[in-house]
Order: sequence, then structure tokens, then C-alpha cells
Amino acid sequence: MDKCIKCNNEINPLRLEALPQTKTCVNCSSTERWYVRNIISGKTEYAEAEIIKDPILAESIKNMDKRLGWGSNLNKVRR
Repeated sequence: MDKCIKCNNEINPLRLEALPQTKTCVNCSSTERWYVRNIISGKTEYAEAEIIKDPILAESIKNMDKRLGWGSNLNKVRR
């Protein structure tokens, strides 16, 4: 297992699979966490994901994704 160069803890194998060259664990990473969500998925093996790097936009979309029911992904803005 690979160890983090900053804290010497074990690096998650899934992180190593996604980023084979990484030398740091998630907690020690200097890169901000991105928000990733599936936007298309079906009964087949095909799927598409959306990666949101802007932290403010990511938080807004994350909150919309928590909603359930009709219009759950519609952002309703009062004027």
C-alpha cells in the first residue's frame, strides 16, 4: 500500500485507482474537493458524469440534488 508523503497514512485504494500518480491522501491534498454527479444513467453500462469544480456552484447543486419529487432539480428563485 502507498503511504501519504505528508501524514504517512495509507492512501485509499480508490483514490490511487483514480489518480495513480498521487502522493497524498484526501485530507492532505491541496486540491479542492470537486462535486461529481451522474447526469445520465440507465439499464445499460452507459453513464455520464458531471464534474463541478466551482465550490459555490457545487454547494448549490448539491442542495438541489437532495430535493425529491416533481421539480426537484429546478432552482426556484424569488425576485
